[in-house]
Amino acid sequence: MAKQLQTSFIAAPGFYGLNTQDSGVSLDNGFALQADNTIIDKYGRLGARKGWVYRTTQKGGVTDANVGVNLLGAHVSIDLSGTKTYFSWNATKFHTGYTNLVEITPSTTNTVSTGSWTAATLNDRTYFFQLGYKPLVYTNENTAGEFKSIDTFTGNDGTAPLANIAISAYGRLWAADVGGNKTTVYFSDLLDGTKWGSGSAGSINIVGTFAKNSDVITGLAAHNGVLVVFCKNSIMIFKDTDDFTSSFDVTTITLVETIDGIGCLSPKTIQNVGDDVLFLSATGVRSLGRTIQEKSQPLNNVSKNIRDDLMTFVENESNTSKIEAVYCPVFAFYLLLFPTTKTVYCFDTRTPLEDGSYRVTQWNDVTHASFVYDTEDRKLLFAGTKGLAEYFGYQDDGESYTFNYFSNYFDLGSANTLKMVKKTATTLIAPANQVVISKIGYDYSTNYYTNTFTIGGTAANSFYGVSEYNIAEYTGGVGIVNVINAGSGSGTILQTGFETTIDGAAFSIQRLDVYVKLGKII
Repeated sequence: MAKQLQTSFIAAPGFYGLNTQDSGVSLDNGFALQADNTIIDKYGRLGARKGWVYRTTQKGGVTDANVGVNLLGAHVSIDLSGTKTYFSWNATKFHTGYTNLVEITPSTTNTVSTGSWTAATLNDRTYFFQLGYKPLVYTNENTAGEFKSIDTFTGNDGTAPLANIAISAYGRLWAADVGGNKTTVYFSDLLDGTKWGSGSAGSINIVGTFAKNSDVITGLAAHNGVLVVFCKNSIMIFKDTDDFTSSFDVTTITLVETIDGIGCLSPKTIQNVGDDVLFLSATGVRSLGRTIQEKSQPLNNVSKNIRDDLMTFVENESNTSKIEAVYCPVFAFYLLLFPTTKTVYCFDTRTPLEDGSYRVTQWNDVTHASFVYDTEDRKLLFAGTKGLAEYFGYQDDGESYTFNYFSNYFDLGSANTLKMVKKTATTLIAPANQVVISKIGYDYSTNYYTNTFTIGGTAANSFYGVSEYNIAEYTGGVGIVNVINAGSGSGTILQTGFETTIDGAAFSIQRLDVYVKLGKII
């Protein structure tokens, strides 16, 4: 008597994101062992990420002169009148503009080089800091495009710190990590980032606040009315005593909490994410996850499902300060960039998993040096070789890219029973003529049985044979497609996967059913 087929289904393949940390067979089937160039979309499906389109088309008014500009960073400044200015820089030059990059040259005794600048806007002025360099200020207040070092700016006072870290918060500039002094936070006068020696300007020396041994400042953040000072192995939280009833009062600032044993590796990974702060620590991406009222709430390792893999990428970076991140509220994700390996981890911040971690996917071959979010136009921008690019469409500067998904390993609750896949049924969101490679593997082998088929077209010759299709109505060239493939091979442990080339249209996986015939016990 023929045995009845047993079905294993994954309602939303990859919905829980990557999990390379735990044992594959014991994982929920919503996890993925590979999810390249993917995101978790707003419907909870594993889909292709968007690509990018260069919006910069000119340099100095000359079309196509942008090739080779090699941007390393960017900043979007919005002044008190609402006027927006795009700033960008490479190893030796600064620019303003978006579609047309206009070179601007600062008046300074320093030779502009390296390109590791940190920008911050305070009122109508934008400031630029880099370790060992005189800070720069740009303003249109008195002279169109006045751009010079702070020490030569009219009305400046004191010496601006030659800092590696700088933020604008609570009406001041805050700076730290100065050559020879990595334990002091400096702050400017209220509403004036050119004054560091008068008014209410001052500094906070944190040497006496370390719980254990010594430490160095690695980042700053403003969150929920407090100042967060990140060190390599600890975190300090400062607050004024008037509970922010008028302004952040630096004359009454006091240490309210010290967190020992957790620190930050790179200042540019610190991002305010809604009511939280995410940052890269020595053990993965962490969530500050606390308010002053909930001091006992522990920090969250939101990258726990990929911790070892992520830390391998960290180890491959010779300079961890080059690792940076951006938060994009439009798509609700936190992107963490590793420039040496050209890899991005994409953390979906909509709803944490039950263990507090975030769903995460991986992007490959990302050549950009930096990210910036335009809050006014709600655009995610990249600083790249040809200028400023926007996260948009489904091509990378006109080129295709590869979508890869592999499920976790599963045994249908019977690890020692032989299984033969007879067929698979897949629901995809895909355009007509999309070529998809379906894969099935057994017993942890990387030698997969593959089937190549074309959506709405003729199935290619393959190991499986002919596929059947039921294509729903298309909207804008993309629709719901039901695909049935014949199966082959046998083993005790199963794995399924899909590979396809993204070239101008969206693609996602809605549901996967695997029909298996059980064989003998082995």
